[in-house]
Amino acid sequence: MRILQLCVRFPPAPGGAETHVHSISKELVKRGHDVTVFTSDLYTETPFVRLTDVPDTTDGIRVKRFRAHTMGGEMHYVLVPSLLWRSIREKVDVVHAHSYGYFHVNAAFLMRRLRGVPFVFTPHFHPEWSMWGGSKRKMLRRIYDRWLGSCIFDSADRIIGVSRAEMSLMNGGRFAEGRTTIIPNGISPGDFDPPPDGRLFREHYGLGGKVVLFVGRLASNKGLDTLVDSIPGVIAEHDDVKFVLVGQDEGMRESLLKRANSLGVSDALVFTGHITDDRLFRSAFASSDVFVLPSEYEAFGIVLLEAMMCEKPCIASAVGGTSEAVVQDETGLLVEYGNAGELAEMITGILSDPQKAKEMGKRGRERVLRKFTWERVAGEIEKVYEDLI
Repeated sequence: MRILQLCVRFPPAPGGAETHVHSISKELVKRGHDVTVFTSDLYTETPFVRLTDVPDTTDGIRVKRFRAHTMGGEMHYVLVPSLLWRSIREKVDVVHAHSYGYFHVNAAFLMRRLRGVPFVFTPHFHPEWSMWGGSKRKMLRRIYDRWLGSCIFDSADRIIGVSRAEMSLMNGGRFAEGRTTIIPNGISPGDFDPPPDGRLFREHYGLGGKVVLFVGRLASNKGLDTLVDSIPGVIAEHDDVKFVLVGQDEGMRESLLKRANSLGVSDALVFTGHITDDRLFRSAFASSDVFVLPSEYEAFGIVLLEAMMCEKPCIASAVGGTSEAVVQDETGLLVEYGNAGELAEMITGILSDPQKAKEMGKRGRERVLRKFTWERVAGEIEKVYEDLI
């Protein structure tokens, strides 16, 4: 099959949706398909940073990057006009667009309407209330939801949700039966074989004692204020603990540090920024005693799978699709979003019971290998394409 993937950014740009598109495309190439990715030239949206000197082929995937534009400020919206016109002319058997609300999804919509190209849509959905940005950006989203969102959903031949929770939020959960399916995110087991060595990360950042790890964008919807607020309660029981935040800063680092200073716990907080070295990145998971994802909302959370592959217990906000990744009291714990006291109590409990943490981590890895691999995900997506064609 000739497959066109449309996404707002693509590796080496960081992000969960970016990892998803790269991973399924790589697996589809292995299965003998011709895969092309159309994306923007952005490395990050906030701040607006462009990629330079990146190859146009990676892992057998042809990648075409088009120049992105934005209105800036709170009216930030990624516009990629040249991608739109090029997509409409592209000769493919199926187009698969990713991430609800973005400009490039309109290209898939037009390909379906003008040329009848089968259109698959994976929204990686975030509800309006969980978006980063101010009131003007959220106003843009409400306009999009009202005037374009329903058209996109109605035009898609198949909608793929990464979790049942995500699907229930999209378009009020109103979808025609037979046109929607749940295919979760995954990991590549080979990336964790042999298992990562946590000593590499600890030595690189001078870490001793216990490590509470967060991996993700430092963005307003990731619940990091709550994580910082939980530090005093944890330190009261474990004075040797470090809270390590791995990820691209999207405007939160300064305010988090200020908050930590006001609580007198800044010495316990470590920022690494985005880590480009894969070996060092995976070592971060292996170095931790517990992984925490305190987000306001997650459609799924690939980082939870990565932590479990390193046999680490996970604590996550009980929001979105996290409960489909983390099994309560079996592979980790689910906490009320925004409840710093409860979060501190759960972190402390795991740090105080290494045997329980070890058992949770082992069960987590077994579950990931059984249910969440990119090979399995790509196989299910391949069937969707074949059905439509």
